[in-house]
Amino acid sequence: MRLSGLLRVSALLAIAALVVACDSAMPSRVLPSPIAITSLTAAGRSAAAGAAWIAARVEQPASIEAAPTDAPVFCSPCHPSVGTYIDSLVAVRGGYLAFGFDQPPSHAALWSSADAATWRRVAGLPAPERSSIAAAVVGPDGTVVAVGASGGVAAVWSSADGASWTLTSLPGPGFGATETLTAVAATGRGYVAGGYVESAAAVRTASLWWSTDGAAWTRATVETSTGPTEVTGIAVDPATATLVAVGITGDERRGAAAVWCSTDGGGTWLSVASAAFAIGRMLAVASGMPGLVAVGELQDQTGAAAWFSADGSTWVAADRSGLDNGGLQMVMTAVARTGSSFVAAGWRTDSANGSAVVWRSSDGRTWVHLPQQATFSGAGLSSVLGSPMLMVAGTMGWPDTHAAQVWTASGG
Repeated sequence: MRLSGLLRVSALLAIAALVVACDSAMPSRVLPSPIAITSLTAAGRSAAAGAAWIAARVEQPASIEAAPTDAPVFCSPCHPSVGTYIDSLVAVRGGYLAFGFDQPPSHAALWSSADAATWRRVAGLPAPERSSIAAAVVGPDGTVVAVGASGGVAAVWSSADGASWTLTSLPGPGFGATETLTAVAATGRGYVAGGYVESAAAVRTASLWWSTDGAAWTRATVETSTGPTEVTGIAVDPATATLVAVGITGDERRGAAAVWCSTDGGGTWLSVASAAFAIGRMLAVASGMPGLVAVGELQDQTGAAAWFSADGSTWVAADRSGLDNGGLQMVMTAVARTGSSFVAAGWRTDSANGSAVVWRSSDGRTWVHLPQQATFSGAGLSSVLGSPMLMVAGTMGWPDTHAAQVWTASGG
């Protein structure tokens, strides 16, 4: 099982189980110094309302390029010998970056693009064996910070220009345990990152770190329950600057939602209680007026789930309209703010090989399941970028291959 973006792999395995068992080399491109970009194009706004999605050209290893794209039915399941995955997208000056990993064995991976239509592998990323990247963010000064794991410990990749990268392995948890970072956010004081420590007995405990510069990191104090917990997403409340981390308590696949808040820049995190958390697990969070939105999956795996909070402390479950899949599994894995709306992405089980799904919400409480796209068949999404161009990313090609893929929103 991969070291970062673990929930994405769990999603793909779930598709396999439900569909098969009927149970539920181009040179890298050097980018100029990156900066955060906040505007949304007209095409992005139109696509959020239900326009078409266009699959980009993403450079792949030769073993994937030579794989079939339309495997015959009798070959299913056709387990791929290699897979590539994208778990995070960021906008930088001069283009975009996509982060993820290859396997087996797991190696961190990075793609760059000037136009979001063609993506090339970046060769300069440190990618030792047993490394992977799950999330990335661009800081106010343009520094790109990506997080994941390497060699069983939490790891951070940082770059000032998007081309030259430094890999920092954080102090390990000890006692035979491993640690993975799955989320990162930029704050007014620096950066915060979160994930989980996994004990030798495979019990997960939420972990959080903070940094003023993205290079030197300090482990935070986190209030946790006696059972398993993990962090899957981090956002900043726009009204109060409170830091909000979301995740799971209990079983990683069928647990309940968990939320922590920090008012001291990420040094101390206190847990938040809500009756709304019992419906399912939270896998991602985004902020923007009028508040915060978390997304995930129902505890019984019969549909997607979403929550809204005006301040990070009080949460309500979203309306079930648009989140059901006829009792079959459907998951929201990522969410982002795009202009006046939130856009979420994920995947669903269907009569074929599963497919990617995109939703839109103007308030975080009511969601519209956007029309399915032919290009989404056999795909699953794990990342959303809201500006300056709306795009989603993940992997496609199940069951004959797992190939990293990016889709851009087309005007409509």
